[in-house]
Amino acid sequence: MQQRSPRGNKANMNLRGVINRLEEGLLAVLLTLMTVLTFVQVVLRYAFNSGIAWSLEATTYSFAALVFIGMSYGVRTHTHIAVDLFTRKLPKKIERSVNIFAIAACLVYAALMLYGSMVFVERLLDLGNYARDVPAPKWLLTVTMPLGFALLAFRFLEAGWHLLHDDGSQNNSPEEQA
Repeated sequence: MQQRSPRGNKANMNLRGVINRLEEGLLAVLLTLMTVLTFVQVVLRYAFNSGIAWSLEATTYSFAALVFIGMSYGVRTHTHIAVDLFTRKLPKKIERSVNIFAIAACLVYAALMLYGSMVFVERLLDLGNYARDVPAPKWLLTVTMPLGFALLAFRFLEAGWHLLHDDGSQNNSPEEQA
């Protein structure tokens, strides 16, 4: 059996760690932004009979970005709902084959959505239109779509790699190796 270079493996772990931290940081910033903006809007509305004109749109775009980036985080941390009642009863080799097929199907989905979202953002860029209330181009506010699907594809590739290279003796989840 060929041993891997520790240096190359460490660089891979550092890159994964950077991606993990960026993903978590973006999620934290987006959630904080949504919470603070909503709180300030409620206080302004009910205490001062005023408000921020762009807060609803900003919160909506932030929530959408949170969902798109959160998909990959859910795959990485194994927190998505899994319907594995049937597959757990299968023999290990068949269960592994079904899991590989499921990951392949998820990769196809992520690739199609990545392509579609890139086309969408590109068209918004070509049109040059701005958001209704937020003073920013729409393409900039929707760029989290392709980013989220690219991260999702990366996480499924990671999960597939671990599934293909797992000898069953340990849990090689991406979260534990980060």
